[in-house]
Amino acid sequence: MKDRKAILIVDDEEMSRELLKQMFESDYEIIEAEDGKVAIQKLGQRINDIAIVLLDLVMPGLNGFQVLQVLNAKKIVDRIPVVLITAQKDTKVELSCFALGASAVISKPYVAQVVRMQVNNIIDMHKKADEMENRIQNYQMELTAQQEKLNVFYDNLLDAISNIVEFRDLETGEHIKRVKGFSRIMAQAVMELYPEKGLTRHQIDIIVRASALHDIGKIAIPDNILLKPNRLTDDERQVMMSHTTKGCEILNLIVDLQDEDLFRACYDICRHHHERYDGGGYPDGLKGNEIPISAQIVSVVDVYDALVSERIYKKAYDKETAFNMIMTGQCGQFSPEMLKCLEYSRSALETFSDS
Repeated sequence: MKDRKAILIVDDEEMSRELLKQMFESDYEIIEAEDGKVAIQKLGQRINDIAIVLLDLVMPGLNGFQVLQVLNAKKIVDRIPVVLITAQKDTKVELSCFALGASAVISKPYVAQVVRMQVNNIIDMHKKADEMENRIQNYQMELTAQQEKLNVFYDNLLDAISNIVEFRDLETGEHIKRVKGFSRIMAQAVMELYPEKGLTRHQIDIIVRASALHDIGKIAIPDNILLKPNRLTDDERQVMMSHTTKGCEILNLIVDLQDEDLFRACYDICRHHHERYDGGGYPDGLKGNEIPISAQIVSVVDVYDALVSERIYKKAYDKETAFNMIMTGQCGQFSPEMLKCLEYSRSALETFSDS
């Protein structure tokens, strides 16, 4: 045994300890304990060396069952197999020992060859289980590393696709970065102010990643409408508004590249980031909390960035004017919760925008 090469024998009778010692001393280092307290002490000192504990059930002071309770509470039975030894055959006691994690119960008097084989088998099985657990952990670590690489690749892909849209819209691509940063700030405010919404840090990361694709449907909008510097006609406005549904059609083409949660967030944000709390938005006229929280968050920050940024059809508003326009409903009606989060996050949003 290269790792757990010792056997801890716990018995108050020296003769019993000697008998067990003779069975295993040729293959294992033998550690002896004459009572439960000493056994727990020696386990703490040699826990990485001990391959198995042979524990007498009936002892004065701290008996074997009580020692087993301690080992169970400390989860030592998960690391080191424990075999109970008893001269009293009691099914109820045995069941209680197994419930606490005992690997076996051996009754006295016993046959040395049988005990030796049984103990060796338990040690081998436990070692194989440890090796299997280590392989599984290593495999999970490899999968996690691969998933992280895929997430980075996919995020870069999303940003690249989004930037194509922004370049067509004569933007520099900074809009995507700002929307992602603003979305994180607002989502964190929602998590802090409205814990009942159930947002977690993992969900916030997904919303931030998905926000990059909120305008992907603009790639399907003709240049003469997308780049028009003047006010759009009613027909042109309908075409421009179709970028929400066109974007969802595009997302459906790459659904297999995304995990389910990310796709759902991308789809909700893409389709619903122009919905308004009073039902006055598009494309589905959703009201109130019918609008997914992810879309509500991106909706506010998309409008905020549009106001404070210069566009082909407008000059940039100063930050105070932009903030007041949203709070007073000049850009459509947002939920009271989103407005409170905007107010709560105002300083952080302005600082991020300046940076």
